[in-house]
Amino acid sequence: IISDGRFNKSKVRPWVHTALARQQLPLLVIVDSTLEAGSGGGDAASSGGAASSGGGASKGKSRSVFDVKQVSYEGGRCNVVPYLQDFPFPYYVVVQDLQTLPSILSDVLKQWFELVAAA
Repeated sequence: IISDGRFNKSKVRPWVHTALARQQLPLLVIVDSTLEAGSGGGDAASSGGAASSGGGASKGKSRSVFDVKQVSYEGGRCNVVPYLQDFPFPYYVVVQDLQTLPSILSDVLKQWFELVAAA
């Protein structure tokens, strides 16, 4: 599945559990951007790890999935947690530089074959 990683996690969670129960591998490829579209930035230089937020050199606001927060209310308290903290996909990869996509997908396939061979 290819996405920007922003979706209703409670609706996706049952589908992921169903796929796992059928011994299918639900892999999410998150195409991430560190800057808003049209902000005059450049290409992101990393294919993993947290993108830095802030910084006076870039003109745009950071839009990386690593910087997104989620708000929930439990017992009348407001909790703010990172969006990826309770992510429903057990296997996902974040791609910030599309030039690295072919090598990332080949690594993912290699790891999948290793998992299948070990089972």
